[in-house]
Amino acid sequence: MNVPLSWLRDFVDVALAPRELAARLTMAGVEVEAIHEIGAEWDNVFVGEVERVEPHPNADRLVLATVRAGERELTVVTGAPNVAAGQKVALALVGARLWDGHSDEPKRLTLKANAIRGVRSEGMVCSEKELGLSDEHEGILVLPADAPVGAPLRDYLGDTVLELEITPNLVHDFSILGVAREVAALTARPLHVPSAPALPHASGDRLDLVTVEAPDLCPRYAAVVIEGVTVGPSPEWLQRRLQLAGLRAINNIADVTNYVMLEWGQPLHAFDRDRLAGRRIVVRRARPGERLETLDHVERALDPDMLAICDAEKPVALAGVIGGADSEIGPETANVLLEAANFDMYGIRQTVRALKLTTDAAARFGRGIDPELVWPAAERAVTLIRDLCPGARVVATADFYPHPVRPRVVDLPYGELQRLLGVTYPLDEVAAILGRLDFGVEVAETGEPGGPLLRVTVPTYRHDVTQSADLVEEVVRIIGYDTLPATLPEGRTAVPRRDPRRAFADEVRDILSGAGLHEVIAYTLTDEPTLDRLSPTGQWTTWWEGDRPSFAATRLVNTLRSDWQILRPTLMAHVMATLAENLKFLPTVRIFEVRPVYLPRDGQLPDERLTLAIAMAGPRSPRTLYGGPAGEPLDFFDLKGVLEALLARLRVPGASVARGNYPAFHPGRAADLLLDGDLVGVFGEVHPAVAANFGLNVERATLGELDLEALYAKLAATPRAFRTPSRFQSVVQDFAVVVDEQVPAGEVRETILTAARPLAESARLFDVYRGEQVGAGKKSLAFEVVFTAPDRALAEHEVTRLRERIAGTLQKRLKATLRG
Repeated sequence: MNVPLSWLRDFVDVALAPRELAARLTMAGVEVEAIHEIGAEWDNVFVGEVERVEPHPNADRLVLATVRAGERELTVVTGAPNVAAGQKVALALVGARLWDGHSDEPKRLTLKANAIRGVRSEGMVCSEKELGLSDEHEGILVLPADAPVGAPLRDYLGDTVLELEITPNLVHDFSILGVAREVAALTARPLHVPSAPALPHASGDRLDLVTVEAPDLCPRYAAVVIEGVTVGPSPEWLQRRLQLAGLRAINNIADVTNYVMLEWGQPLHAFDRDRLAGRRIVVRRARPGERLETLDHVERALDPDMLAICDAEKPVALAGVIGGADSEIGPETANVLLEAANFDMYGIRQTVRALKLTTDAAARFGRGIDPELVWPAAERAVTLIRDLCPGARVVATADFYPHPVRPRVVDLPYGELQRLLGVTYPLDEVAAILGRLDFGVEVAETGEPGGPLLRVTVPTYRHDVTQSADLVEEVVRIIGYDTLPATLPEGRTAVPRRDPRRAFADEVRDILSGAGLHEVIAYTLTDEPTLDRLSPTGQWTTWWEGDRPSFAATRLVNTLRSDWQILRPTLMAHVMATLAENLKFLPTVRIFEVRPVYLPRDGQLPDERLTLAIAMAGPRSPRTLYGGPAGEPLDFFDLKGVLEALLARLRVPGASVARGNYPAFHPGRAADLLLDGDLVGVFGEVHPAVAANFGLNVERATLGELDLEALYAKLAATPRAFRTPSRFQSVVQDFAVVVDEQVPAGEVRETILTAARPLAESARLFDVYRGEQVGAGKKSLAFEVVFTAPDRALAEHEVTRLRERIAGTLQKRLKATLRG
């Protein structure tokens, strides 16, 4: 945003030098990116008056202009088509440094006295391009009639322009008035706000003029009908100010709307009312298929998410962004409908993104403008239009504003300054600064140790001030951050504490890496087709809650990729895909992943649970040194061994294995992992159809998933006990147990250990036999059981009683017998 100091001085007396003012503004949070000195290079350029114009004796397209500038009077040769006697012009004398008006590239020239077609020219009457004001060079710059003849042009037309970077939170400073308010607060100078006569509220039904059908996108819409306007060029002072601020002049009506936008920060738009169907405005969402030719003469397709300003039949503007070509102000316009409105900033941003169109109005509306600006800006614009068009008159007004915005009150305990800044300021100074920033301040004695309470009324345009800390910031930025004392921070550094959950996850990784597996990391997002590959029937189900179809997965609204819309409810799909990809290059792959899964919860954020997935495939051992064949493929028992090693190293109590039936696994080669009887994991050999879904071309592949969150909770709730090793010799006994075929070996092992506790140290299965000697439907499981007593060597009769107890318990629980 460009702020000419000459314009700024209409609102506040600026006594600081431009560089000092820029530094003060920047330190107060309003960043000045650059300072442009307009006219600083205009040496030997003066305000001149053309006394007479005569034809050039030797050239039809040139004339001789006699120009007086104070005591100087000289003749210049010019081809400008608009030069005429009586004009005030910019006269450059010999030695002046000017821009080349006939070069497409910026180039500076030093003016010299030359003979042009036989006539000596002692100077030049300058165009705007030659002075560096604009690219206009078709004619000379004609100055206002009150320009002082003989005065240096730098003194008369020169200016200083501050180029500001307005961040999104500073929309209240996105205007000349807003910056003036900052300067007034910084320099303790009074603020002069231009007054405007109040607009009359014409009689009649306002619905005949304005109807708002989308109040959620348009909190306020005011319209003023002005008849009898005369459209033409704006006066020089208005064009000059717009030019310095970075806008081009169009016509007096359009220029007034831009002028007020720059001055007050409230965008306006003027419609030719006679070109509006029904001579009225309807504010509504665009309808499917509607199109609009905008002021830049581009036809744009609208969608129902866009707010359109319409007449009785069709859209005539895009709300808060750009007007339409069908209703723009032209030379024949006599009746104007002036729009001053407030639009939802999120809707404006969405429209700008959809159309890839940015305008000065959208830049302001997209930051959130105060609805209370609407009517004062309309009054200011009407005043200017009346000044430029003396015959103009207001015949109707409308102001749709169903829910007026009210100022909020924020309490500022005086002690907050000391608490937040480490320094305090006099109470009167604090109240004065807030007052200069247009805050209302009431001081109330509270009797609290921190001192009085400042009850601050925040103006409606300060959306960024919502709490006491914001008010403290306002005070200190006006006083100056550089006034804060430099102090070293105090306090004691917190003792570092390692996250126990993270330490647990790292321990799991270390154990599995030691078992020969490699860790992989996949993306957190997935999609339905990837999950469905885990099912032989093409419909994935979760094991977390039984066989319930689980497309209760957590879906995202705004994703990185259009096909990734789901937070992973399982790790198995991605480790299977990674397994298949790596088997293209390696004979054997053993991988695992330790990452969270996201299980949906009704009306809440998903349950983020730390989970382990393991996948293995390929030969158990590679080919031998002398060319022998590779070993048997990895199978169910290899994966089971890895999980058992993991549980043993973690010392997880209460874990057991039971027959499983998860659909992703081969029937009869699947198991459930239980913890105190609760399901905490599944594993097994992959179903052939599932392997085919992932493109696996191996004899066997194993897969498993384990809820590490449940293991961690169990370990956290179980005290770690140290057991002193016995110094006495252990006794090892073999037990051959005959049981029904369907009885799991794990259940037999657990029965043996239970029966012989506390003297049974371990029980290891080392053989399985099926045959005639045990009978049909039976099997014999051979266990090696180690007995140990902490305080003595076990006697033979003690071991005999243990065998009898084990045999009795096996018979009672499992109807099992011991083989002799």
